[in-house]
Amino acid sequence: MEHRVKALEDTMKRVLQDTAEIKGMLRAAPSAIEFGELKGRVDSLPTMGKAAAMLSIATAVIVILNNWTAVRSWLVG
Repeated sequence: MEHRVKALEDTMKRVLQDTAEIKGMLRAAPSAIEFGELKGRVDSLPTMGKAAAMLSIATAVIVILNNWTAVRSWLVG
């Protein structure tokens, strides 16, 4: 009987240690306000359409700069 009680006590010690660890993790977890701020940041990130538009504009600028002499002669006539 003492062996079973000892095993139960050991198990309870591990449960209490695990519970203390979980409480520590929960205290370190972000609050609802911090989650709200994060959601605002994520919502303000560019969408796939915006990213595609920025990439297209950057590509067009690079192409124009690489072919500036041809573009200039085309514009001047």
